[in-house]
Amino acid sequence: MQPRIMPPLPPIILFQLLSISLLSHFKGNEAFAIPKRRYHHAKHSPSLTYRKGPTLDRVNTQLTVEPAIVAGALATAGAAAWWVSGSEEREKKAKYAEWEAREREYQLVRERLAYIEPKEQWTEEELKPYNGDDETGPILLAVKGDVFNVWKGRNFYGKGAEYSIMAGRDATRFLAKNRLEEETEEERRVDLNIAERASLETWYWIIKNKYDIVGKLAGYDPKTTEM
Repeated sequence: MQPRIMPPLPPIILFQLLSISLLSHFKGNEAFAIPKRRYHHAKHSPSLTYRKGPTLDRVNTQLTVEPAIVAGALATAGAAAWWVSGSEEREKKAKYAEWEAREREYQLVRERLAYIEPKEQWTEEELKPYNGDDETGPILLAVKGDVFNVWKGRNFYGKGAEYSIMAGRDATRFLAKNRLEEETEEERRVDLNIAERASLETWYWIIKNKYDIVGKLAGYDPKTTEM
């Protein structure tokens, strides 16, 4: 059986014990004892002479403090100051750790609510319900034939956000053309040029590195976007 080890005392308790020890030392130290008054007849006093009444002897009121006592007092004061100054920093760290724990829990809840079961293929019609109108649900969009759940970017693709026009649909041509407006029928019939395909490739890898793929877009033709 291993011996039990007593946990160390908190610093503030140590400060109190040291202070009590010092006070007890001061109380019993003769160097701090002030002589009592003594009254006697004037003729016995070589320093103070009165015709009547008591006289007060001259006493040595200089305190002689041992160096060890001074060192102990300074150490106690320094340690106490350190403890007080460090308490604010410890309190900040504790609050930050508490905030981190709450944030992790919040993100886990968001992830559960926004989860959607991946499947082999999605039609464009099936993407429409996941357009970001649900403030906690999944947000789907397709890029170059891959379907992504971009719920982590709700501030970009959610309802009323800057790129909300891309949510719940195939966003390939929006990204290739770097535009946030609907194309006309005539514009949609024009193939992407080399510059637009290069732009699309950049956006594809940005999105792929940030969000989860949940399937493929049915009917996608790779020839329409390949370099």
